[in-house]
Amino acid sequence: MAEAGYLYGAIVILLAAVVSVYLFQRLGLGPVLGYLVAGALIGPSGLALVADGTAIQALAELGVVFLLFMIGLELPIERVRVMPAGIFGLGAAQVAVSGLAIAAVVLAAGGGVDAAIVIGGSLALSSTAIVLRLLSEGGELASRFGRSAFGILIMQDLAVGPLLVVVLALGTSPASLAAALGVGALKAVLAVAAILGVGRFVLRPLFAPVAATRDPDIFAALTLLVVLCASLITRQAGLSMAFGALLAGMLLADTRYRHQVAAEIQPLRGLLLGLFFMSVGMSLDLALLRREAAVIGLLVVALLAGKTAVLAGLARLIGLPTGQALNLGLLLSQGGEFAFVLLGAAMGAGVLAAADAQRLVVVVAVTMFLTPLLAILGRRLSSRVERASAVGVDRLPAFAEELANHVVIAGFGRVGSAVARRLAAAGVPFIAVDLDPHRIALAARSGLPVYYGDACRPEVMEALHVDRARTVVVALDNPKAALQLVAMLHYVFPEIDVFARAYDEAHAEELRQAGAIIVVPEPVAIGASLAGSILEAAGGPRKPTP
Repeated sequence: MAEAGYLYGAIVILLAAVVSVYLFQRLGLGPVLGYLVAGALIGPSGLALVADGTAIQALAELGVVFLLFMIGLELPIERVRVMPAGIFGLGAAQVAVSGLAIAAVVLAAGGGVDAAIVIGGSLALSSTAIVLRLLSEGGELASRFGRSAFGILIMQDLAVGPLLVVVLALGTSPASLAAALGVGALKAVLAVAAILGVGRFVLRPLFAPVAATRDPDIFAALTLLVVLCASLITRQAGLSMAFGALLAGMLLADTRYRHQVAAEIQPLRGLLLGLFFMSVGMSLDLALLRREAAVIGLLVVALLAGKTAVLAGLARLIGLPTGQALNLGLLLSQGGEFAFVLLGAAMGAGVLAAADAQRLVVVVAVTMFLTPLLAILGRRLSSRVERASAVGVDRLPAFAEELANHVVIAGFGRVGSAVARRLAAAGVPFIAVDLDPHRIALAARSGLPVYYGDACRPEVMEALHVDRARTVVVALDNPKAALQLVAMLHYVFPEIDVFARAYDEAHAEELRQAGAIIVVPEPVAIGASLAGSILEAAGGPRKPTP
């Protein structure tokens, strides 16, 4: 009968996940919200189809572990080492400022000092699992915005250990608390040193003979062993298991085995991470939410608004554009999974009353539910703010009236920006136009004359004084738009030389027929460069594969 119960629970969980995620994907809301809703529906306070979520929560924790391991595989230690220190400083400042602000509100509301410390530290943290999953899905981890979010989350994970020590030591003497923090810090340093120091010399010799067997089962088992051992080391040191997995991933990112490791872990990570999101949904006490909807709603709004304001303000201080700073604030404004751990420890230690702890757990869970929607809102607001702040062609500076014999660049993506840099180095005057506010903001900080506008509109080209230009470079990302612009320029300004970037030979021929005098097919240029490198290398000694 026990086996039948487990089988029933597994069927319910998988069916709820498949149906909910499918529906939310079709609605354009992403899989994370689908998993959260599925968990709430089948959980104890929903339809109670799955009453005991203990086993699910144990597996769900591994989902976060493997997510951080996969993130580590994309972040070799050298890449992290060159990340600006300001990004990690932003994370430390966020935890400190948000925690102190929340603690001050608790004190003002009549709470005790111990409760204020616990609540401030717990709610200052964000959800590593949800945010990194959203960034990974959007392909934003490698961007400056993604690196800023990643730096904040890493510093929050590092803060979990000291916060847990503080929670468990509250009520003791200051000397005892200081001693506990000192011991915890020493254990954390030793754990990180053991993983990074020993792991660097052990991993390659460990994986080499296993890879030589060509047995994928043994390779997958060794990968799991490495992840779990690193997670156990950091857990024993008072840090999170996920942080140990991140370090293991960063070490393996510098080896030749990283791609096979990622392939072995990917299916397992996706399933376990889905269980994590469902376990968060199952932890939501819908009965308490209904009874205290007004109070919980007020606390949710206050937490989201307060953390957004703190994060956006700090992000502006390190130079993020206003739109991206607002987006970052909304993306990280929720409570996190480690808040459940800290609040549970505080309740067990008698620092927080059970009713208050349960109320805060519901607040954190609701904010996690709202995160995918806040991410969508943040992207839209960011785009709108940056578009409003971008200088349009209708507000060109006075020097534009004096432009003559210049180059007009339509599109400031990878190709357009490369052309602009070469022209600037050669002292050739140019002016560029693009529809991406983020690109324009980056160019403005570099002092480049790039403005907001649709290059396919004749009035925009006229505002750029294309009639007095020597050349127009068409470097738009959209092939159809590029063809339309070349045809328009040839018709309206037939005397202007038009150079264009093509995506392939067929597109190049269409651009030539539309009026472009010089066309560079991108695959040809890349292929020629690669072929040249191969021919050049063929005459010399072959370099060993790292």
